[in-house]
Amino acid sequence: MTRTILVTGAQGFIGRYLVRALCDRGDCRVIGAGRSPGNATRFTHHIHPGGAEHAAPLPNALVPDGPNYAYVATDLSHAAAAARLIAETAPDIVFHLAGSLRDEPFDRLVTNNIVVTRHLCDALAGRGAVLVLGSSGSIYGELGGGGLPLVETGATEPIDLYAATKRTSEDIVRIATRAGRIDGRVARIFNVVGPGQEERHVAGRIASQLTELRVGRRDGIALGPLTAWRDFIDVRDVASALVAIGFAGAGAGDIFYNVASGCETQIATVYDLLVTAAGIADPALAQLPGRAVDIGRQVVDVSRLRALGWQPRVDLPQSLGDVMHYYLELETKA
Repeated sequence: MTRTILVTGAQGFIGRYLVRALCDRGDCRVIGAGRSPGNATRFTHHIHPGGAEHAAPLPNALVPDGPNYAYVATDLSHAAAAARLIAETAPDIVFHLAGSLRDEPFDRLVTNNIVVTRHLCDALAGRGAVLVLGSSGSIYGELGGGGLPLVETGATEPIDLYAATKRTSEDIVRIATRAGRIDGRVARIFNVVGPGQEERHVAGRIASQLTELRVGRRDGIALGPLTAWRDFIDVRDVASALVAIGFAGAGAGDIFYNVASGCETQIATVYDLLVTAAGIADPALAQLPGRAVDIGRQVVDVSRLRALGWQPRVDLPQSLGDVMHYYLELETKA
C-alpha cells in the first residue's frame, strides 16, 4: 500500500535526509513543505566555503529524483494555509520538522515552533493521520531534572527560550493526542551531525575552521569550551529513527521518544576526531567564552526507540569524517 507522507521543513538539514529515506522505501508518495521556494540542489541554511556565504549544497545522495516526491512552498504560520495543505495532500503521516533554531528572535521561536504546531494539530484533527513532531533533547535541561540517563518519563526543565518553545510544542501534541484528536508522537532529537551541517553547530563550526586552516585563510582554531559531554547521532540515523517512529503501529502506546545514539562523547573528542580527519597536526587552539547558560552533560536512554527495531548504523568517527570531507570538498570547488 502506498502511503502519502508530508514532511514540513523538508529542505532543512534533517528534512532532506528524511525525504531521501522515505523515497528510498519505494512505498511512499512524499510531499515536502516549507517556507522557502523549492530548490533541488541546496539546503536552506548557509555556509562559507571560499570565505563567501552560500546556501549549503546537497551531498549528491540527497538530490531529489524520481516521480514520488513533490515540494510545496507555503507559510504554515497561517491557519488557513495549514488547513489547505492538509486537505489537499491528505497525508497518512506528517513529519513536522519545520521550526526556528536556538538564538533566533523570540517572536519567531513562538510563531514557528508553537503556533505552526497548533495549526497542524487543528488541521489534522479527526483525519486519522499520524503526526511526528521533531522536538529537541534540550527540553530536559540540566540532568533532566532528575538525573542521568535521560528517560522520556523524566522531568523537563528547559534552560533557554528555544527549549521552552519546543517543550510547549510537545504539550500541544500531547494534549491533542490525549483528547483523541490526532495520533501524535514526539521525537526528542539530540545532537545531530553529518555531511551538510551548518557552522552554527559544533561539528560544522570545527570542520569549517579546519578547512580554512588547511587552505591558509586562518592561523588557528577558536572555539568555546570543549568540556561538555553530549550524545551525538548521525543525521542518517535520525532519519531512520523518525521513520521507525512514524511507521509504528497505531496506538503504539508511547508518545515521546529519545532520538540519540545512547553514547556520551566529550566535545573535546569530537574536536580530536575532526582534526584527525582533516589531516592537520596539532593546530593552534584559542578558547572563546562559552554560553552564559549551558548543559554540562547528557547521557540518553534510547531503549524505547530501540524497542521499535531501530539501531544506529553510522558511528561517530564515520559521521565526523563525512562532515570533514563535505567541507574540504566544497573548498576545492569554491
